[in-house]
Amino acid sequence: MTIHFDHKPGDVDGLVKFFRREVDHLRSLTKIIIRPEKTLIQDINRDTMEFAGLTFGDPALEVLLRELQVVYDAEALRRAAAESREVEYPLSARFPWGWERVSG
Repeated sequence: MTIHFDHKPGDVDGLVKFFRREVDHLRSLTKIIIRPEKTLIQDINRDTMEFAGLTFGDPALEVLLRELQVVYDAEALRRAAAESREVEYPLSARFPWGWERVSG
């Protein structure tokens, strides 16, 4: 399952409202992937929330990272943007019951 949002650069309020409304459709969030063309949030079932158009340099990205309580190095994020490469951050250090049976 993919939940899709077409982000307009700089639309922080729209992004936050969408995220808060739709995040309950996903299970335990596991990672956020920032690509040069979009941002993805993935849950434990590998279902995703996709933000087309949300990428490096957009103020809404920083707000989303704060919403998700991501610990990140802003300088490393700027370097990734300059190099046009993908960046991935884990969202939880906890593994739910039974994870070892389905992972791999």
